[in-house]
Amino acid sequence: MGALHFKKSSNTNRLMLAFLLSNSTKSGEAFDYLRTGRYSTNEKAIEIASQGEKLVDILCYCVMPNHYHLLLKELRDNGISDFVRKCNTSIAKYINIKEKRRGPLFESRFNSKHIDTNEYLVHLSAYIHLNPLDIISGKEWREHKLKNWKNNRKELLNYSYSSLKHFLCEERKDPIISGEEIIFSQFKDKKEYELFLREWSEKISDDTGLRR
Repeated sequence: MGALHFKKSSNTNRLMLAFLLSNSTKSGEAFDYLRTGRYSTNEKAIEIASQGEKLVDILCYCVMPNHYHLLLKELRDNGISDFVRKCNTSIAKYINIKEKRRGPLFESRFNSKHIDTNEYLVHLSAYIHLNPLDIISGKEWREHKLKNWKNNRKELLNYSYSSLKHFLCEERKDPIISGEEIIFSQFKDKKEYELFLREWSEKISDDTGLRR
């Protein structure tokens, strides 16, 4: 974890752009285009990146004020390491130039966990999607004590830096997300996934290894 760089919407929006551009074998060309000058656009950079092959599927994500969570499926050899390195390098350069600072943004190397069961997969997706509750209502959800799901649901969906809307709202499609069928296939529909989130925040099994 590092400083609260992602409390600034401009920094967080740039990180989410990095999620799109870094996930491509043509990411170098896309980032080079952005650096060409004042007339370069994010849309064109995304178009360039989309012409390459994906390194990973981003199954879900959440950006918090001082860190971010990703659930990734590797598509190419070393895809996860390459993707995360590109994201961190890109956002560090952006913030360092903007804020006239030096050095890495994060205090340590990224932490990763191997997912070896479907149960762990869906529980990790819930943990990531519920993480903004730390800001919204406190950490009671981590102790199975979340109250008033209706109000918290609204706040979770209003949180701009998460893929939750892609999972709960039929009309919202997140361009960052791909391969999410591996999660959706575990549930009958989006309503059942939401029920899973609600139940998970109220009662979490100790064997998931996700409680902090």
